[in-house]
Amino acid sequence: MDQNIFDKLYDKVLLNGLPTAALAAFALTRLPWLGYLLCLATVVYSWERFRLNGLGQHRMGRAVVIGAVLLEVARPGDGDEGLGLPLAITGVLLVGLIAHEQMLTKALMTGRLETANLGVSRRGLEWILDCRWAYLVTSGLTLAFLVCAAFGWMVWPLAVVAMGVTLMFFVAVIAAWRERRREAHQLDAEVHAQVAAIAPKFIVHFAAPPGSEYQLLMWLPYLERVGEPYVIVLRESYALRTIAAATARPVIVAPSIANVEHMLVPSMQAAYYVNNGMKNTHCVRFAHLTHVQLLHGDSDKAASYNPITAMFDRVYVAGQAGVDRYHKHGVHLDASQFRIVGRPQVADVAVVDRPVSGVEKPTVLYAPTWTGNSSDVNYCSLGIGEKIVKRLLARGATVILRAHPYTNRKPVSAKQLARLEHLLSADAERTGRAHKWGKASSVDMSLLDCINAADAMVTDVSAVASDWLYSEKPFATTDMLAEGEEFAETFPLSRAAYVIDRKAANLDVMLDKLLDEDPLVETRRQMKTYYLGDFPSDRYVEAFVDEVRRCANGRDEVPPPPPAPDQPGATVAKSSTG
Repeated sequence: MDQNIFDKLYDKVLLNGLPTAALAAFALTRLPWLGYLLCLATVVYSWERFRLNGLGQHRMGRAVVIGAVLLEVARPGDGDEGLGLPLAITGVLLVGLIAHEQMLTKALMTGRLETANLGVSRRGLEWILDCRWAYLVTSGLTLAFLVCAAFGWMVWPLAVVAMGVTLMFFVAVIAAWRERRREAHQLDAEVHAQVAAIAPKFIVHFAAPPGSEYQLLMWLPYLERVGEPYVIVLRESYALRTIAAATARPVIVAPSIANVEHMLVPSMQAAYYVNNGMKNTHCVRFAHLTHVQLLHGDSDKAASYNPITAMFDRVYVAGQAGVDRYHKHGVHLDASQFRIVGRPQVADVAVVDRPVSGVEKPTVLYAPTWTGNSSDVNYCSLGIGEKIVKRLLARGATVILRAHPYTNRKPVSAKQLARLEHLLSADAERTGRAHKWGKASSVDMSLLDCINAADAMVTDVSAVASDWLYSEKPFATTDMLAEGEEFAETFPLSRAAYVIDRKAANLDVMLDKLLDEDPLVETRRQMKTYYLGDFPSDRYVEAFVDEVRRCANGRDEVPPPPPAPDQPGATVAKSSTG
């Protein structure tokens, strides 16, 4: 079973199974100690799973634990007096608190934003009435309740504390309700003041589902080199810890449109985006800013010429190919919207001019993409992945397997990936070859590390192909939509690649070209300029940094219009590759 699927099942079983097992132990056995142990395990695992961010999480399981204990102590046994009043009060109040935690979370977060690297200090009741403290208090009460019930302690102080906590949280909810009645959109004055004091020149707006943090992380080192103050605004709190750990810049979670608006202080000149998420419209509507789309990869995929991009004032593309693909697919952005800035992430990719045929035992990177959200953008080759990997192993290649971060979202893809990892594991054990997969290639190594470690690559229609192009090393790509002769027109970068058909029927022929003959050396060099820009290697990153700096300082001059697709400057790659 794929490790990712196993982890999800394991998590669900423990979160839901432990409290159910505790209830069963109390109801169906004469082993109360077993029930209490299972209740304790539920509380401990819930804490381990959510830490201080558990308010509103796992409510059903935690309530079941309290209910199970109430049922157990209410059942008289030999010499038992049954349920004591203090335990009854504590248990009922705990169930009520847990059941209404979502309401409490909303109340405690009214007029308060989560932040990192900003220096916001909460004082007095504002410091105490915090979601983390609230969860810590309810967890502590739950543990005390379990201990008192297990040992038969009828402790009134515990009931008094529970009543006090309930009253305090009730007051917090009422206060938040009254505040919302006074003002429709609450301002976190402390956060706003801190942001204004920084006087940021631009904002980076990020909204995406969990697992998408890489889209923003890839840009942070280069935004840092701009040398201007800026802030990062996240629309969901899940990414706060990851993003904050990667930068010293202020990071603010702004869930609502009003929250975003309050972050747009007068010093800001521009807003940057790394995807086409729907929530981008919440910020794009502020016309006094220059809105810039970076995206998180430059490829021939449909995402790289999405009509939604037209709403941005500027679209940064790596090379002329990025401009042409919009026009070619009927997305007619004005020439003034484009800026060719290179792809700074590839600046440290090593350029290799030796023929791969001279490498006795080559290392090959296999980088399949994900299935996309619909069948018309399913470029994923994992369906023929076993054939690809087996043929590479048969040729004596060392394989680096690096899958797309979204691969494990689809059970079919996760299963296919697991089979490939098993193949590599078995071959590594048998031959001693240093294959890399899983954490070794996706966490311990960056994409750049994988590119520099490989002599050749097999990939899909993906931004990985564009990044690889900088190295000038040979690569193959897969035609998973079975476009045949139309493939080169739909995906022009494939003219510089050895194209493997959907069923891998021509796999051996393409691998011969990839690893031995390599007739596309000159084509790759020309495509490199067309796709990644014509900038000196020693100042490649500065093309992007300088453009951001100009925009952030309100000096975003309109460049001369780029050549139309039928002019020589745009067709050099087409005329040379056929």
